[in-house]
Parts: sequence; structure tokens; C-alpha cells
Amino acid sequence: MTTDPSPGATPPESVGADLESLAGRVDRFVDEVESLEPEARGKAVALKEAIEAFHKSGLTMIVQRLKEDPRGKELLFELVDDPGVRALLTMHGIIRPPPFPEPKEPPMELVQIQLPGDISGWYPGPKAADVTPEKPVTFEGGGAKILVLRAQDELRAFRNACGHVGLPLDRGMCDAEAGTITCPWHGFRFDADTGACLSAPECRLEPFPLRLTAGVVWVKPS
Repeated sequence: MTTDPSPGATPPESVGADLESLAGRVDRFVDEVESLEPEARGKAVALKEAIEAFHKSGLTMIVQRLKEDPRGKELLFELVDDPGVRALLTMHGIIRPPPFPEPKEPPMELVQIQLPGDISGWYPGPKAADVTPEKPVTFEGGGAKILVLRAQDELRAFRNACGHVGLPLDRGMCDAEAGTITCPWHGFRFDADTGACLSAPECRLEPFPLRLTAGVVWVKPS
């Protein structure tokens, strides 16, 4: 026999607690889908979109009903505090990404110089001309996997790891007009200029200092 938890009881485990293992499953299945023949891959993508549309319809109805009842509205606010619930509702466009404050200090250094000077800890990457607003470029230096992208016609460098569960971002979708990059795994959106996460503020990207030398990008991993 089960009973309802008392008001002072410990709340159930967050639904987002197992996000890392779920992300691993997504990773494996995405790799399998990518290896399919074009026709089969197209059907798999269509199935994914149909399932997501089905989920969005049901989730939208649940949220609307909760908002209509004062008790439900209070519960909804509590649920949205959970990173997993917030990410799910944001991914489906049911709630808007929270605004994020402008950083008090620049997240990285961008210096135009002609000669490298002190290059201790700095690693050469791609040519600046090879980094376009539509496609980031990745390389490794100092044991770090580095993502270089262009935001508002300026270059930025981040660790090539989504701030959500650490999966790589290099296959993410860049939106030059919006100035964002979207994680290909769970749809988390990031500001390409600051690295701030538009889906969950605590999941921002890790920036690296960047400088240009004779048209080549140099990055200093932390």
C-alpha cells in the first residue's frame, strides 16, 4: 500500500537526473541513422518529426490545463524549475527561452596582431577565412577540443562541448541572423557571441581566449 508523500517529504528525483545516459542513447541512434541509405534515413527523420509533433500536441494541452487551474499553475512553475522539464518544453516551443544578462566582462580576448609574440599555451587553428557564419570549425590543441565560430562578423572560440551534457557541438546548426548555434543532440540553443545558453542559463559554453596572427586563428585553452 502506498501513501501520498507528506508536505515535508523529500521530492522525487529530478527527471533531468539521468540526462547524460539518455544523451548517450541519442548519440548512438543518431550515428546509426546517419549510416543509413538516403531513403531509410529520410524515413527515420520523418518518424522523429512526427513523434515530436505528437509529443508537442500532448504537452501543450497539459500545460494549458495546468495554467487554467491555480493549483496546477503553481505545480507547473515548480516543474519548470527542473532542467529536464524546462529543456523539453523549450525544445518544443511551449515556453520561451529565458532572457540572459549581458556578461559584465568580455568572455574572451580578441587581439589583432601581426606576429605571435609570446605563444606559450597558444595553439594554431584554422584560417580565419575558413570560418563562416553557417559552419563552425573544430581542431584540437593543448588536449582540448576547440570550436571556432563566427558571430556578428567576429570570431569566437569555445570548448567543443555542449554545456548541457558535454556532447560535441560541431554538427550544430548555426543561425547567422539570430547569432545562435543549436546543439544537434537535444536542441539547446546558445548565443554564438557570449556562449550563454538560451534554453537553460546554467548550461553556458566554456569560452577560450582567441587571437589572429597573419590570418590564422590562435586559441589558448584554459
